Amino acid sequence: MYKGKRGKTVTYELNGQEVQRTIGVRTTPPTISDLARREKMTIVNNLHQPVKEFLRTGYKIQGKRKRKTAYAMAVSYNITQAIAGTYPEFEIDFDKVLFSQGDLPVSEDVQVEVRETGLAFTWNPGLLKKGMKSNDSVLMLAYCAEKESAFFEVNGNRRSFGNDFLEVTAYHQQMTLEVYVAFESAEGKSISNSFHVGQVRF
Repeated sequence: MYKGKRGKTVTYELNGQEVQRTIGVRTTPPTISDLARREKMTIVNNLHQPVKEFLRTGYKIQGKRKRKTAYAMAVSYNITQAIAGTYPEFEIDFDKVLFSQGDLPVSEDVQVEVRETGLAFTWNPGLLKKGMKSNDSVLMLAYCAEKESAFFEVNGNRRSFGNDFLEVTAYHQQMTLEVYVAFESAEGKSISNSFHVGQVRF
């Protein structure tokens, strides 16, 4: 398969398929709608930048289903569902952000406590709704919007443990963390939506 630029088209491979796009030059000024889309894309890309590895796990199943990359699936969801406000006053709605997406049920009784070196997560291991299994593993994420950084673990304890710990590196000043959990099946064939546990100061 030919890859590269030829005339006004560029050809590349995406998920095993040949993709060809036309390169054009715009001569008219961008509309407000154009500017809004660009601003949303910038916001979402900045949001995703520190959690790319987490997104690879969190959206890999959806990506395979749609024949798209995990990152593209994350952008597609968060750019339409997790940005609040109107241009140019956009902001991230962290309650609606999904860092993972799937059909596996998540334990919404998760609690988080701030400790000296990180965050202690707990949940009821005996609460097994339809689709949940005791050997599902937990994924934990703490996102710091102030620093555009994140702390996460994609290979956490089993659901049966009822707890896990996420190490967090302290900055010189206190920071606000948006905290999320998700669960993945032992065989890696299903995953839950990420659940926004809440906001903590660390």
